[in-house]
Amino acid sequence: MKFSRRYILAAAVGMLVCVGSITAKSDVTPLLKCGLPQCPAIENVAAKDTTSLAQGLLTDTASAPAAAKDEWIQVKSKNFLLIGNASEKDIRKVATRLEQFRETFRLLFAGINLTSPIETNVVVFKSDGAYKNFKPKRADGKIDTGIAGYFQTGEDVNYITLAVGGDEKETYNTIFHEYVHFIVNTNFGKSEVPTWFNEGLAEYYSTFEIKNDQEVHLGLPQQNHLDLLSMSQLIPLDTLFKISNYELHNQGGHGRSIFYAESWALVHYLIQTGKSAGLSKFLSLVIKRTPPEKAFQDAFQISYADMQKELAKYVGKRSFQYNIFTFNNKLTFDADMQATPLDEAGSNAFLGDLLYHTNRADDAEPFLVNALALQPNSSMANTTLGMVRIKQRKYAEASVVLEKALAGDQKNPHVFYEYAFLLSRQGQDEFGFVRGFDAGSLAKMRDALNKAIAIAPAYTESYELFAYINLVANDQLDESAAMLKTALKYQPGNQRYALRLAEILSRQKKYGDAVAIAQKIASTADDPETKHRADEVVNDLNRIKQFNDQQVAERKRYEAQIAEANHQGETLVIDDPDMNLRAINRALRKTGDGETHVIGSIQRIDCHTRPLVFTVKTPTETFTVTTSDFDSLSLRAYTPDANKIQIGCDQGLAAFNAVITYKKNAVPKGNARGDLISIEFVDKNFHFVDTHEPPSLTKRTAANTGTESGTLNDPPPLKSADAEAQRRAMMLRALGEGLKKPGNGQKREMGYLEKIECSNKGYSFIFRTASKTFRLRTSGPNSLAIGVYVPDLNGMEFGCAIKPIEFPAVFIYTDKPDGKTKTDGEIVSLEFVPKSFVLDQ
Repeated sequence: MKFSRRYILAAAVGMLVCVGSITAKSDVTPLLKCGLPQCPAIENVAAKDTTSLAQGLLTDTASAPAAAKDEWIQVKSKNFLLIGNASEKDIRKVATRLEQFRETFRLLFAGINLTSPIETNVVVFKSDGAYKNFKPKRADGKIDTGIAGYFQTGEDVNYITLAVGGDEKETYNTIFHEYVHFIVNTNFGKSEVPTWFNEGLAEYYSTFEIKNDQEVHLGLPQQNHLDLLSMSQLIPLDTLFKISNYELHNQGGHGRSIFYAESWALVHYLIQTGKSAGLSKFLSLVIKRTPPEKAFQDAFQISYADMQKELAKYVGKRSFQYNIFTFNNKLTFDADMQATPLDEAGSNAFLGDLLYHTNRADDAEPFLVNALALQPNSSMANTTLGMVRIKQRKYAEASVVLEKALAGDQKNPHVFYEYAFLLSRQGQDEFGFVRGFDAGSLAKMRDALNKAIAIAPAYTESYELFAYINLVANDQLDESAAMLKTALKYQPGNQRYALRLAEILSRQKKYGDAVAIAQKIASTADDPETKHRADEVVNDLNRIKQFNDQQVAERKRYEAQIAEANHQGETLVIDDPDMNLRAINRALRKTGDGETHVIGSIQRIDCHTRPLVFTVKTPTETFTVTTSDFDSLSLRAYTPDANKIQIGCDQGLAAFNAVITYKKNAVPKGNARGDLISIEFVDKNFHFVDTHEPPSLTKRTAANTGTESGTLNDPPPLKSADAEAQRRAMMLRALGEGLKKPGNGQKREMGYLEKIECSNKGYSFIFRTASKTFRLRTSGPNSLAIGVYVPDLNGMEFGCAIKPIEFPAVFIYTDKPDGKTKTDGEIVSLEFVPKSFVLDQ
């Protein structure tokens, strides 16, 4: 059981122009028609009948130590760095296989960009036994011994791992599958490519074979997919095309398997039956936001239903064609490879770095410590150990290690980046907000990032971090926008970079450009976290733009009246303390027929019945209103404190003032007063004012010369300490109101998660509270709601081998002790909170 977050690389269209050139024909067809400069290098293309092939099972992730006396070697090929305790011959063989796969793509797809800023390291183990401790772990925390190899993407480095001596198809199929994803994501952006196409293409090329270093076989049929499709009903194409990457990986095992099989079959059918040109056109139209069904009709001149019939016939065949490409020249790379011995310090540094990048920071630590005991100035070991210390939240130790790495190596861009990252998080408060950086830290971060960019201009994380610290400092915004645009040239589909650019553009008051970027991401994001952040940015930008437009209009109106007064020989000043109130009042949603609005707060949201019930409290009364669902509500915020509010079941929002609009029931519906229409959060001192009342203008006299004509007096600011205390108190109060509430037969406690015990019978969570130790059972991770309100825990995995967590957690459980399992009940939810939080039962 793991709960983690991982970002995937993304980034130029051009690939599919040549996908059409690999269409199989019944006769020999030269590829010169594709118009690519590389085409003459290919002698012929032939179609061949074959029975199908079984696909090996692989995944990603790994862990643990290697043999102490193994001899390790490092081999540098043209595009990969390989290390291993296998023989030099075997490592060179692996390098050749990977280079051949990459070169085949380069020769066949002229528009594809295979030059990535992310390096790929390959670890080659001498045997499955040597590889065992580095294989991924299952949900119960045990090594998955069935794994033959994996491809792990990363923000700074990718890792491929495998062992020699096993079944090559089983070893390489998933590596090639994931490598295709890496190529597609780098060139198009993961969010831009339909999930079925990305997975279908990866499956199509995962069976890559090469004979005599010259004859390439592509598109070999996969028996496991065909068997599954023969026993299952095809997913309707309308449904298949709408499934996102997030939805795919949240489906059950069988549904996910059908998706992969049908996606493979559809891509195989389109390529092998001469419809690749339509496939290319379809993808191009979808990327341009053409509705999928129209894009399909325009590209293939066929309906979903008719294509479904064609696909059903295709998968029912007994034999399938695949492509054979014979290149004029052999794809050999051995002569360009350089091999050197790798000492124990170096091998331990690489293994520690591998484990860190597969989310095994604690397992990485002993390898890195051992590497530094042997070679104290190892740049890789010091840098990665610093990253481990950051993940372990040992920030003082991380600073020492990274400063040592800086002193020992001025050519490693990653150490400069990590040092700047460490400094950037030091300004966070307990809620993850950064209010600013001191001048010294700001200078150090900028200096480190400038050096990282000078050393490695293609390492794009440096640009994003630079933009972030400048956003916090509200400085160098033009430079930040330029940096993010540079990063997006390297990775066109990186949504984190694009969202950061939207935030920079917003700060520059370029609201139209910012909204366009954020809206696109909100509509294409394939994970809930990115979509939620994009939706928040869109909502914030719309509110800011609307509010600013109102203020500009208000100011112009006042200035026009001042100008008119001055024209008549009088000098006037604005004397209107309600100017901001007027702007907010104008921005509020206008009430419709039968609607009314009040100022109050939401005391509780009850989802146990339908419709949903909202309890509203005003200064004079308390009543309830209802709504069928959350999606039908209009939600806005006109106060910064409410921007991060979460609206959900069993949440109370009593700490926040709001304008609540509802429509009275013509016929009474139980105790509810009416249907809830909108909630608009406002400051505590908000009140309704007449937006049509003319501004108050006064003559300049000796008694009221405190402001220049046409400017506003700002209210006296709160002392910074008072403002911070108020903000913190409000955040804690809002957090308490936002936590899940126990239902019938449930209890809520706050304590510390000590460990998670896993077995084939289920999982047990052990909590330590002030009064007792709780052992709570759960059948699996999907039955447990987990919330994290502590920035230091973002990205952390909660798995079976978890160490005690030093931040408290509020947990809800059913009060049903079970003597057989020796548990106190079943855990329902788990929410990690700041150390200063106090639970109000």
